Amino acid sequence: MVELLILQFLPLLGALVVLLFPKEKRETAGITALIFSLLELLAVFVFLPGKFTEYLGLGLGVTMVLSFDQLSAIVLMVLSFACAFAVLYSLRKPSLPERSPYFYSLILLVLFGTVGVVLARDLIQFYVFWEAMLIPAWALVVHWNEEPKKVNYTGLKFFIITHIGAVLTLASILWIYSSTGTTNMFLLPDLLKGFPLPTLIWMAVLFFMAFLVKLAIFPFHTWLPDAYTTSSMPVTLVLVGMMTSVGIYGFARFFPLFPPEVLSNLSLPFLILALINMFYGGAMALAERNAKRLIAYSSMSQMGYVLFGFATMTSLGISGSVFNIMNQALSKLVLFVSVALVAESASTWKLEELGGWAKRHPFAAVCASAAVLSLLGAPPVLGFWPEFLTFSGGFASGNYLIASLALVASVLTATYGLRLVRMVFFGPLNEKYEGPVLRPAWNASLVMAAGLVLMILFGVYPGPAFQLVRGALNLLGIQIGG
Repeated sequence: MVELLILQFLPLLGALVVLLFPKEKRETAGITALIFSLLELLAVFVFLPGKFTEYLGLGLGVTMVLSFDQLSAIVLMVLSFACAFAVLYSLRKPSLPERSPYFYSLILLVLFGTVGVVLARDLIQFYVFWEAMLIPAWALVVHWNEEPKKVNYTGLKFFIITHIGAVLTLASILWIYSSTGTTNMFLLPDLLKGFPLPTLIWMAVLFFMAFLVKLAIFPFHTWLPDAYTTSSMPVTLVLVGMMTSVGIYGFARFFPLFPPEVLSNLSLPFLILALINMFYGGAMALAERNAKRLIAYSSMSQMGYVLFGFATMTSLGISGSVFNIMNQALSKLVLFVSVALVAESASTWKLEELGGWAKRHPFAAVCASAAVLSLLGAPPVLGFWPEFLTFSGGFASGNYLIASLALVASVLTATYGLRLVRMVFFGPLNEKYEGPVLRPAWNASLVMAAGLVLMILFGVYPGPAFQLVRGALNLLGIQIGG
């Protein structure tokens, strides 16, 4: 019980402590937030490979169900690492007005909400934490935005679209509760087996809507490019590393909730949506002239591969998507920071005004290149393994045409990814930017180095990560070898 309470409430304690700091103590507040996020990461490692479940009676017949297993561990490691990554990067310029104790407190509240989503084993509790995650994230997007003219439009779109998905999921939860009399996730798989197939299909469609929205699956994608592009970089890192990871987790956790015949009926529609995301997001990234927006559209395209793995309904495909929780977070965090350093030095995100920056930011060029290679699934970096598993699952499912089209879509990833690296880091450097090699602040270098080392380490030696993925899915009844 103590373990679960520590995991769940440590970020909330951190948020409250940070909020008590006076406004002028920005750097102290940031360091405190960093310590709490690292303590959360350490706690996950300490509690592995344990499996804990606890029922907490809150009164009035309400019971809170918390549980920690290997799937929870994978996601919590990514969430706490991403939180520490974003906070550490923001400390580069602690004197900026926006780097206030309130700012760091909101980041820890996002971590608190996402941890609650991961540990929840009751559907109502899951929904409450889902909302608790979205509200501070929306506040970050609105109050720490770099385009004041668009902030109201961006914030409203983010709020409306994400909450439409959440409300549809709530409708499914209430439908399930009224039909079964319980929202306990341990009991529901057996209870739902006796329901008519059409009813279960509609329940599942409504239920997965929140995750489709969070993964920015077409046509629910429009919030992502605006939110990623206009938000300040630390907020973008929070959205990339934490919010997206929770969307992937939702699919992994709740797929076993519904009987196999329900999921088989959703397989083809999900595969088609995944293909649309791959091609549409890739085409938009290829046409984009703003580097930050290009990476945002690439995130949308990459979520198509994640959905594709789940939609194959094979153990290989699903394991690839779960593995992608680590890959997507690491590669996107490193890529955003690497390009952001150049954009800051050049005072622009416009691709046509960049080029040649490897001369002045050589380490950023190395990190960005590794991140792009990871996104397109090239060895020896981490992204090769989830891509290999995902496409293996696609062909194992018997959907040869769709799997082949998905392979074709991966050419778009290579095209826009290599184009980004070429246009930012290679070619001639504009004369007005000539100068000596720039040395980024130590914390910016540290976050890039940490991401780079992990991408290469798990790319060369994926065994420990894959063992976690295999153990997580075996506990959910999805058997994979290896």
